[in-house]
Amino acid sequence: MTNPEKHRFVDRVKTIEERLLIIVNPMSKKGSLLASRVRSLIRREGMNLEETSTDHPDDVGSTMEFWSKRFGGSRVIMVFGGDGAINQVINNVMLSRSNKNVVLAPIPAGTANDFCRALGFESVESTLEAMVDFNIRPIDLIRIEVNGVGKRQVKYCSNILGIGLDGDLANRAQKYKRFGVIGYWYASLKRTVVLLFKGAPTWKLRIRTDGFEHEGNLIAAMFANINRYGQNFLIAPGAKPDDGRLYGTIARPMSVPVAFVSGLLLLKGKHARMPAVESFDCDSADIDVLEDVYAQEDGEVYFYPAGTSFHLSIERGALNVLSASPSAANGS
Repeated sequence: MTNPEKHRFVDRVKTIEERLLIIVNPMSKKGSLLASRVRSLIRREGMNLEETSTDHPDDVGSTMEFWSKRFGGSRVIMVFGGDGAINQVINNVMLSRSNKNVVLAPIPAGTANDFCRALGFESVESTLEAMVDFNIRPIDLIRIEVNGVGKRQVKYCSNILGIGLDGDLANRAQKYKRFGVIGYWYASLKRTVVLLFKGAPTWKLRIRTDGFEHEGNLIAAMFANINRYGQNFLIAPGAKPDDGRLYGTIARPMSVPVAFVSGLLLLKGKHARMPAVESFDCDSADIDVLEDVYAQEDGEVYFYPAGTSFHLSIERGALNVLSASPSAANGS
């Protein structure tokens, strides 16, 4: 940011000082560094700053009281991290019923930054500049109702839920997470080499939507709220996070070479041209897990045993976020 831009940013922060909360993912070196710079800029002006971190991304329940107390009034939340950190923040905000009091300002400081890209924030500077005009845009979220054996849970997803191979690859990439996108690609290529000899794996799922039904083996089932994930994969061309639709893609059993070609076409959003791939949009979807499977939700990995069922729906205008441009905003 130039000096005039810094001054305008500081002036904006002064107007929201009592409402500003900065959240940092301590596992993100980039996020910690960027937060440190903004922190110094704000505190140099003698302003107070409330901060917290995403230390326990899987333990939403224990942090609910913390969040509820801090959302008695409206808040502007700057999140320094990637899609996983943003996913945790969104879940805490939504499950503490604080979403109507919050404006989320995401800082792209993660691996893929899919959520930030979908909102038009390609760089840290673009988010900080948008803070000056402070236009607000309500977006949709995927509501996930999970029903297991004697257990019911509600979660939220801003980007994508991927079940099957997508979840399997994300799980295998966990050990290479510190390498970012390169680590994911390495894990994927390593797995592809093995599958060339074993064949493409499948998982038994039952899926029902208002316009699609399937029961049997699938390589993967993905449901998206945005057009792109993993930085490079154009899973739902034309999708927007505020269009009120849920975008599904399923991949039926196919040979490894055909699956590899489908993956390449996914980079350009042309994967639905393959006979074994089908894409559709819907209002909601019901999924029954008929055998143990891994899933990734905004990049976070979860294991779901056979017998688990999901009900997916779009919660329209669920969360207010900072808008990258006045033309995309519905408020101020």
